Amino acid sequence: MGNGVVTNPFSKERIALLAAGPDVLRLEEQVPPEMVPPPNHVHRHQAEYFEVVEGRATVVVAGVEQTLTAGQSVTIAAGTAHTWRNSGDAQLRMITEFRPAGQMQSFFETFCGLASEGRCDDKGQPAFLQIAASAAFWDIYLAGPPVLAQRALFALLGPIAWARGYRPRYSRFNGTLALPR
Repeated sequence: MGNGVVTNPFSKERIALLAAGPDVLRLEEQVPPEMVPPPNHVHRHQAEYFEVVEGRATVVVAGVEQTLTAGQSVTIAAGTAHTWRNSGDAQLRMITEFRPAGQMQSFFETFCGLASEGRCDDKGQPAFLQIAASAAFWDIYLAGPPVLAQRALFALLGPIAWARGYRPRYSRFNGTLALPR
């Protein structure tokens, strides 16, 4: 970590910050073909935009799969279930934007930081209590079970997560994904 770039040794993502403000978080992501894709998930209040710069990405939006190549893009509306993967045989480079930015910078800093410390499973997922502590802060949920059920469960588990030392974010990771000076 450092120099405005974070990496996730499990998912194999390398993420660089391009722009950050309340209206947009813009990142460049680089991933090899053997990446571990994110689970099918929902950003409740943010649109997510993918633009392929190099390589090939397959994006699944609301169950519909589409493949993007260099110069192609897709915008995923807030509240829409989606996932993506490198579906090529070479490195994928793409621009990703979140509008509004919300807490997505914190998500990438924390998620990659925990992974770099070995605090994730073999699919790169943090402990369930970590997710319970963080989901509402990041406003990201799995595509199923229903978000309302996840929110209720995480509200019940929140005090247990807190008692066990889990926090929505950790100061040691704050600012690890920063613009170069």
